[in-house]
Amino acid sequence: MTKFSDAIGGYFPLELPRLQAHFYPNLALFSSARGAFYALLVSGKPDAVWVPRYICDAMLSPLETLQIPVKYYSLDSQLMPDSEVVPAENEWVLWVNYFGLCDVQEQKMLARFNPRQLILDHSQAFYSPPGDCLATLYSPRKFFGVPDGGLLATSLPVDVPQTDPLVSLNRSAHLLRRLAENAESGFAAYQQAEETFTQAPSAMSQLTETLLKTIDYQQCRKARNENFQFLHQHLGRFNEAAFDNVTADGALCYPFLNRTSGLRQFLTNERIYTPSYWHDAGCRVRPSGIESDFIHHLIPLPVDQRYGIAEMEFIVEKVADFLNPSAGG
Repeated sequence: MTKFSDAIGGYFPLELPRLQAHFYPNLALFSSARGAFYALLVSGKPDAVWVPRYICDAMLSPLETLQIPVKYYSLDSQLMPDSEVVPAENEWVLWVNYFGLCDVQEQKMLARFNPRQLILDHSQAFYSPPGDCLATLYSPRKFFGVPDGGLLATSLPVDVPQTDPLVSLNRSAHLLRRLAENAESGFAAYQQAEETFTQAPSAMSQLTETLLKTIDYQQCRKARNENFQFLHQHLGRFNEAAFDNVTADGALCYPFLNRTSGLRQFLTNERIYTPSYWHDAGCRVRPSGIESDFIHHLIPLPVDQRYGIAEMEFIVEKVADFLNPSAGG
């Protein structure tokens, strides 16, 4: 006899589109990418991990807790590891597909290093498929409106401990407040939700898993691509970042590198909010390297599926007015 996970009848839940399959149906489901990384480290027990200097501190905490030595490396102008990265037999290399725009570099990574020693961090590259390597990590909450979530592709056996279902509910206030009011009203709740993430691995909650099954992933991808190309068409002449816009497919953002002081604050005043990646890495990177340029001068402009060409035109107008005020009307 068929059994159902919930009762039949009674009050309605939040109305959602019909459930479909996960975009990556065979991956291990965690509550966060850092928790997935922790579980991977516990399973594989590497002697050391090579890590880019340009990375958030959250990905370093599992290594510190497990007392696994970290070997930092710098990036060249193409966001590839420098020549000093030579992993020993039981050492791993962690590399980030930055902004979801480094698929060409990723293929070079797979050719350069033993794939069984390579971890691809796709936290910023949701639409890039898992590599044929030791592991690939994803963080879908950077792309979609879900309270948490991390995905792990690996052939290693990993433990996925169960999670408290109330945790995701407590991380959902900012999602609802932005729907009910505006971005500003939910920002404090967003910050509080971010502080609840820990390195301890736990399973993805039923709430997050359900929400991920309702997303029209191809429509989201299409919107991101159209928005990205529009921004590049109109702002590319101001952009010092050397990304290949032709291969951009479902990018996290439009990474706009420009040294004009005050642009980020100007956009904030216009209610165009942009994150910073990653100021906590400033103490690790070379002052003259590309990583330092990204930390201090790169503005990730939004291109995600919430927006269309009208919002992109507004962004272009504001950026262009700030950078070239004499050309304005």
